[in-house]
Amino acid sequence: MKKSYLITAIFTGAAVTNISTLNYFAATASASMQGYKAERKVRNELPYEPDNRKVVENPEGVYRIRMLIAQAEKPQTQGKFETKIKDFYYSLQFGSFRKKENAERFLQKLPPEIRENAFIYVTDKGYYTVRYGLFDSYRLLKDVQEKIPINSIVVKTDVSKIVKEKIAVQEEIKKEKPKKELKKKPPKEEKIAEEEEVKLIPEFEEEEISIFEEEKPKIPLYKKIAGAIFFVPAYMLTHKQRGFWGKVEFSYKMEKYKDPYRTTSRNTFRQYYELNYEGYVYSPRLLTYKLGGNFSREDSKIKYGSSSSDSTSKLLGYNLELNFLKASRFPINIFAKKTESPLWYTYYDRTSYIERKTDAYGLYGNVRFAVSNFNYGYKHEKSKSTGFDFWEDRKTDEYLLSYGRSVFNKNLNISFKKNVDDYTQQYSSVTRKVYQDINNLNLNYRWKISKKSNLTADARYYSNSYTDLKDYTGNINYAWNPSDKLNANFGFSATRSEGNNYDLTFFSFNENLNYKLSENWNLGHNLILFTSSGTNNDQKLVNTGVNISYNKTVNEKLSFYGGTGISGQAETGNINRVGGTLSLNGGLIKRFDFLNSSFSLSGSTSQYKSSKDDRSNTYNLNERFVAYLANNLQFEHYINYYYQDSKYYRTTG
Repeated sequence: MKKSYLITAIFTGAAVTNISTLNYFAATASASMQGYKAERKVRNELPYEPDNRKVVENPEGVYRIRMLIAQAEKPQTQGKFETKIKDFYYSLQFGSFRKKENAERFLQKLPPEIRENAFIYVTDKGYYTVRYGLFDSYRLLKDVQEKIPINSIVVKTDVSKIVKEKIAVQEEIKKEKPKKELKKKPPKEEKIAEEEEVKLIPEFEEEEISIFEEEKPKIPLYKKIAGAIFFVPAYMLTHKQRGFWGKVEFSYKMEKYKDPYRTTSRNTFRQYYELNYEGYVYSPRLLTYKLGGNFSREDSKIKYGSSSSDSTSKLLGYNLELNFLKASRFPINIFAKKTESPLWYTYYDRTSYIERKTDAYGLYGNVRFAVSNFNYGYKHEKSKSTGFDFWEDRKTDEYLLSYGRSVFNKNLNISFKKNVDDYTQQYSSVTRKVYQDINNLNLNYRWKISKKSNLTADARYYSNSYTDLKDYTGNINYAWNPSDKLNANFGFSATRSEGNNYDLTFFSFNENLNYKLSENWNLGHNLILFTSSGTNNDQKLVNTGVNISYNKTVNEKLSFYGGTGISGQAETGNINRVGGTLSLNGGLIKRFDFLNSSFSLSGSTSQYKSSKDDRSNTYNLNERFVAYLANNLQFEHYINYYYQDSKYYRTTG
């Protein structure tokens, strides 16, 4: 039987508060001040309010471009069904290009059912945009946008520009057709209900938020020289990407750990000071840099059994970061840093203190294309760790390559990471030398099938030369949201592990359903099917459960929530047993006008029992308080209490 208790309390502020001690307890107080803020440009978002009115869709699904062009060309006459032609209509914009051939190429790649009603529109600034449909109703267009699985923005389209491009073609058609066909009456105009004015994105901003990018137009050499002489010096004098910022932190921690073997306690007071300066050379587009240093002091007192000891550590660190051409297609980041940190390890028979010093340097960069990115990186790290009865000397080289591509509603990412680890460890009188080559290859694919469904797939390969371990893992997940009330997730995974003396194979399927019963009540269901086979590991498991939750927002400053769940599982194979779990959770969040502060309290408990007399009882309690004393000064305090009493059945041999 194992019992463990844990309480963690952290205070962020200028003062330290007394905290009572339980079996495992930690209290930390810290205050931080940051004197530098980077300015960011706020991007205007397209306003949209949901409309519950039922909209009668056009029989063909959308307004045809040719029908609206005919309406624009028709002379205005007084009649019973007179309709005033607008100066503009609403359209969906898929992309913006500086070259017409690129826009035409993009248009041809669209699905046939979308390409039929898509067209190329030239803006006032000369950009070639690919747009879809001409709509008189903004609300109807939003409904259509939800059904098209391509990212788009809503823009205004001047019909007169399209009409001028179509006139020459239509005149040739009229000459070839018989006169009788020209006497066909145009379709009757339907009156469209007037809607409220909607603020849209102007044309000069449409290109900035377009989801596609192109190469920048070539700038003559004389313009570049003129810009360097006049613009760059003025930009340096007015730009605000320079300044000091820092952090001051004080923390006090009390810990107490108890198990069947012994009781260990530790009290620690830590001071941390950090100062940084950020700036640039000539222009932020050329080179930005960050220089910083830090100092920390930690005083600790440890008591284990009848013995006790005191320790003091003084640690220094620095960091340097250079960013070249960060606004270009091939930015590069070069860094170097040194960190010193104390580490504490609590074992069943002792508590050990280790001081680790690490020096690292490297670079990261990427190459940006229109719809893809290529990333690369290298990092060298050297560390030394010393303690009461332990020391380690470690060298690590890390290599990183990755490629990502995004087209329409599909994303593909491939990454490869290689670690070469060489270290020597000594514990008491035992020395161990290790050299390991670790390779990690990941593939991730995401497909946004529609506005209501997504598909993700992952594949991973992992190998370690020291342990002779090889892992092959594959996952696929489908998310489905048919309505605002129902959402579902279905997943399947497979893993194959091979080592020196074993091989294992795992398969699992999981399902999660959540249904919104009302504004406050939610009902959930989950199912897990698991099977494993291999060396001494033949097991099958079925787990299913239901849960119900309640959340209530009393007002903008107070909300609370709670829930309960029950689940059961059955296992067959090496171990045959059935069991069940009952859980309960709840909490509240309260905000105050005083110091723009907030308080949250949450807790949970669960109990598990099985036919093999297994049991597990857990309790968890969390409290957090945050207040903003000034613009850059924050006070934070939190307490965490955790208790677990567990007993599990194990097979013999």
